[in-house]
Amino acid sequence: MFYSIFIIDKEGSGAQRVPAVEAHRQYIKDRAHKILAAGATFADDGKTVRGGSYIVEMDKDEVERFVAEDPFTLAGIREKVIVQPWIKACFNGEFLITVTPPGPPDVNERLIEPERKSA
Repeated sequence: MFYSIFIIDKEGSGAQRVPAVEAHRQYIKDRAHKILAAGATFADDGKTVRGGSYIVEMDKDEVERFVAEDPFTLAGIREKVIVQPWIKACFNGEFLITVTPPGPPDVNERLIEPERKSA
């Protein structure tokens, strides 16, 4: 299953981040086969790191370990972590019409009905 992970770091945690950067990069590199997308998020200045965002293909327990064992988490810089199931409805410039949301059908199901092709 895919999960979206959105992380907000503690304000002013840049000094704690620096010593953990290389370990964090290696941690992500070692798990790249489970990561669809990942990257830092920034303040409006485009330079100050505010956190990160990931789309991963893992089960819920793996996601919890992934976040907990990240060197940035261990460095104590995480303020908030939001984890949610995610579906690949549009990816790499392509709308994927065969996607089915996880769980029981709900009001969103009608939003992903197959498109009808024009003749």
